[in-house]
Amino acid sequence: MNAVAERFGAALERVRSYDRPLLVIAGFLFALGILFSMAASPAATARIRIEEAFYFAGRQAAYAALGVVVMLGAAALDPRQVRRAATILVAIFLPLCGLAALFGPEVKGAQRWFDFGVFSLQPSEILKPALIVVWAWMLGESMKQRQFPGRLVSIGLFALAAAALLAQPDIGQTALLALCLAPLLILSGIAFRWVLGAGIIAGVSAWAIYSFYPHARERVDSWLNPEGDAAYQVNRALEAIAAGGVFGRGPGEGVVKRSLPDAHADFVFAVASEEFGLLASLGLIALFGALAFRGLSRASRLNEPFEQLAAAGLVTLLVLQASIHIAVNLSLLPAKGMTLPFISFGGSSMIGSALALGFCLSLLRNRPGAYLFAGRGTR
Repeated sequence: MNAVAERFGAALERVRSYDRPLLVIAGFLFALGILFSMAASPAATARIRIEEAFYFAGRQAAYAALGVVVMLGAAALDPRQVRRAATILVAIFLPLCGLAALFGPEVKGAQRWFDFGVFSLQPSEILKPALIVVWAWMLGESMKQRQFPGRLVSIGLFALAAAALLAQPDIGQTALLALCLAPLLILSGIAFRWVLGAGIIAGVSAWAIYSFYPHARERVDSWLNPEGDAAYQVNRALEAIAAGGVFGRGPGEGVVKRSLPDAHADFVFAVASEEFGLLASLGLIALFGALAFRGLSRASRLNEPFEQLAAAGLVTLLVLQASIHIAVNLSLLPAKGMTLPFISFGGSSMIGSALALGFCLSLLRNRPGAYLFAGRGTR
């Protein structure tokens, strides 16, 4: 009994060391994911002829429960264990991304998943947070030891991941990883000439993708000329957002969502806007803004370069992905098939987002000597 009491006390003390505002934000995001899935589920099930109206909502609730377990499990690790776990995940899921491009079932012209009947797995969703942690590890070591080739290793891992993702093809995830790696390289002290060179390469890569990927070219063209049939989904999303007004039509009262494909996944923000209105949309954006502010402000005070880079990179991943999803729904970017973290339907997306936030909670815990100085909210 004494041993059990000691273990329980240690676990309770660890939970108390987690950043409470981040836990509150996580709780709201998990809850909103279930709520918005309930709003989108009836229309999605009717379109694909599933009799159970709240089929997707029920599964999303199960995914959220699994996500909470994954988040708390990742948060229970110490920084060294986070590095080890991330390295193992990269070693497993980076090859799986390549195998998915070769052997995965084709869905809407892409091969990104493995279908196991009861569930499907998208390896790239798990790869993203793990890869960012490994990048941070490599770059942190290069900051300590100038001769350590951490930047070359990070760029090499990105090249391998990009090759696997572009083979699927998944241009959106490739661009998201590039946008996460760039600030990490800059924070690690990379020379400006390399930043300039990377910008040129990015521009050339964007031109090559537009030229040689018909699917990407079609999406960019439909974004620039939204009158055609190719822009149907984005136009319906904009119509749904406009129909919601300030206060929304009310839960379950959305109309435009019935003609919006992928309402429960790629365009869940539009569904939420139609039923809950502008105020709810701004509240959701504010949640991700609070996640960015809290996570980055605490990361900036961490003492260890690896922990600082990893926490900043993981927060950047979640917030950038959310920004891209919302921007697509508002027709500010071409359609990319990007999920909204914690909100969009999908088990792989939920687990990947929960893993990223769990790693953040681990790295941002209140630990002796972890922070350079005590700021607001740091005990």
